[in-house]
Amino acid sequence: MTSKETNAAAIELVREYTKALGQIEPAWSIKERPDGPYLLFHFAKPNERLFGLLENANSKVNPSNPFLGRASIIERSSKPSDVVNLPEARMLQKDLSESLTVDRNTFSEDFWSRYTPSVTNFEQSILGNANFIVYGRRGSGKSSLLAYAMHSNMEQGYPFSWTALQTYNGRNDENAISSVLSEIFFELAPYASSPAEFTALASDFDAIAEGTARGVFSKINRLIPRARRVLSQVVTRSRPLNIFLDDIHVIEEGLQPKLLSVLYSLTRGNNSYIKASGIEQFTNIWDSQTRQGLEPPHDAQILKLDHNLTMPDRSEQHIVSILDAHARFCGLPDIRYLAEEAVLARLVLIAAAVPRDALSLFSQAITKALIKGQKAVTITAVNAAASEAVEEKLKDVGKDAASTDTELVRLMLERIKDFCVKQHGINAFLVRIDSRNQEYNLVQRLIALRFVHVLHEGITPHKVAERYIALMLDFGFYIGVRAAKSVTLYPDTPKLLPVKELRKLPIFSLKQ
Repeated sequence: MTSKETNAAAIELVREYTKALGQIEPAWSIKERPDGPYLLFHFAKPNERLFGLLENANSKVNPSNPFLGRASIIERSSKPSDVVNLPEARMLQKDLSESLTVDRNTFSEDFWSRYTPSVTNFEQSILGNANFIVYGRRGSGKSSLLAYAMHSNMEQGYPFSWTALQTYNGRNDENAISSVLSEIFFELAPYASSPAEFTALASDFDAIAEGTARGVFSKINRLIPRARRVLSQVVTRSRPLNIFLDDIHVIEEGLQPKLLSVLYSLTRGNNSYIKASGIEQFTNIWDSQTRQGLEPPHDAQILKLDHNLTMPDRSEQHIVSILDAHARFCGLPDIRYLAEEAVLARLVLIAAAVPRDALSLFSQAITKALIKGQKAVTITAVNAAASEAVEEKLKDVGKDAASTDTELVRLMLERIKDFCVKQHGINAFLVRIDSRNQEYNLVQRLIALRFVHVLHEGITPHKVAERYIALMLDFGFYIGVRAAKSVTLYPDTPKLLPVKELRKLPIFSLKQ
């Protein structure tokens, strides 16, 4: 066989393997052996998944291909100086991008090998036979924790339903509740010995949802006794049912307790449990006036993932472990293959310990490094990514903040930016804790939207009775621009901050 024929045969297998790797061509070479040529693929750290994909690619080439059964994967003999140009780095970028939005289908069969436990170790809690509300900002891991419980249910053969409430974004009509109920019963039908009762009930809820708005709640309530009886068909004492509600905060706040109240009337005492996620500042699970919803702690337990930078050492370990898992999935030994410790520390600080923000920033930083001709991911590349990422966060104002609050939120953000960057030249500040103050609640919404981040949840710099929250303005507002040179970075690395230092931070005054 001529060298041209050998190369053509190799390219056929390379193309199939490239498809399996998401259209990213790996490094390869042909090694001449006494018994003929051998095709070798090069990865920094080969793994079982990569071998499996190669075996699958082998099955798709022409049976007469001389490299059929004569191809393998080897570890790179040495680390190249230019790591961001490696195929593995491009694979990592693609993988990170695909991981930014977590839902029931994320990672699918690879879920257990790719899941990283939460920094607060809530995994065992969420599996309990109880109602849970998981709170956290965008990208903090709420959906991932629900997915952990869902995959556990799948493994044990337990019935469950998963509703992505983003479908009902902004809805404030009671018809939406009936639509959610229809979705739940339709999804539970396959678990029943008599699915027809579930699908019939789903159709009845659909009819209510698509009908007139008058008397919707009373129509739903009339179906509850029947719905409880139908639901009991798929549960036993040893086979509980879980109803997952992802992103409950996106529906109108007044509708949230009504939805939860209806679901609780179905599940209470029926070995069925509600597990919901939401952004705390935009979530209302209990209406004390109408006594609707779930009243913590006896109706539902609260799991909070938002610890921000209040536990920086554990947060840094957590984010690096997530990046390590993605790196290994893509044939790298760990994330430090592409970035030094100082870069990762800056990444955690810029992302304010929010996992999804860290993944997104690292992916963008690879691009920035490539554009600048850098051979590894650098602090400069991470800073550049941060200044662009803040524009994406600004878009979230309209997604998560109520329309009546949007302009007030923006005005508060501008005041804080001016206070930090122009007036005091430091990115950290104190705000007096006062839940009755409208402006303090606007600051809380800025926290939820990831424009400011919590450094300490409560200190007393002056009087014992006056408690202040220590906050940090998001790096994206001053990193990568000229103003950065005049802004003191506090903290400059993820670390526990002495209270005596925090007390010296400037105080941002709220209007009464």
